Amino acid sequence: VRTELREVTVEEVTAFTDAFNHHIFEMVSANDVNEKKSGIIAIVCLLHVDVGNVNSRNIRFANYLRNLLPSNDIGVMRYAAKTVGKLAQISGTFSAEYADFEMKKAIEWLGGDRVEGKRHAAVLVLKELAVTVPTIFYQHVQAFFDFVFSAVRDPKPEIRLHAVKAIRAALVVTAQRESAKQSQKPQWYRLCFEEAMSGLDEVFSREKGVNREDRIHGSLLVLNELLRVSNVTWERTYEDLMNRLQVSTCDDSEN
Repeated sequence: VRTELREVTVEEVTAFTDAFNHHIFEMVSANDVNEKKSGIIAIVCLLHVDVGNVNSRNIRFANYLRNLLPSNDIGVMRYAAKTVGKLAQISGTFSAEYADFEMKKAIEWLGGDRVEGKRHAAVLVLKELAVTVPTIFYQHVQAFFDFVFSAVRDPKPEIRLHAVKAIRAALVVTAQRESAKQSQKPQWYRLCFEEAMSGLDEVFSREKGVNREDRIHGSLLVLNELLRVSNVTWERTYEDLMNRLQVSTCDDSEN
């Protein structure tokens, strides 16, 4: 695409991109999980290629990704969420509007009634947006912390794990964006601590379907994150040790 299409006419470029987009649409719309993943990878390959009508292409890709979230397959959702982050990162007015829209939708899914697929997709997307578009993410950080703890206490362990990874990314954003004066009063860290401790309380108001072990596990995950950020030197030493021992850490699934 980067080499051959630069030497052809506009009509030929249009014909090629129309045909190729049709193939991608068929892949992301297929029932087979590997077909869906292949379609997502094809989108990633073309995101930074300046050929044809880029804005129109990106809008089309955004719609394809939107139809993949949520999904019954966690692998598809992780591929799609990462690609949402990449698409939001591309410069231009479309990307800013797109990132803002996806942020609001994900937070809405977190704040609504529990729908497992939507809740899982939400924390995956929010984590990626915190990494790729921190400026836009920071504009919604209050709403993020208002609703993310419902996912931290979700009955499904994998949702709890990904929710805490989203919190980790959010805390990085707040540390980078807030002024020195604000950082003297780490409200988000305090909020995380208070939520974690409340989850350990025997009289905690229970969410439907969440048992004591679910909320305690979620609380321990949050406390673990607070311990991670409290000593950067030790965290780097720990990660180095795990790498030397070839032991999987909780981040391996994201690499």
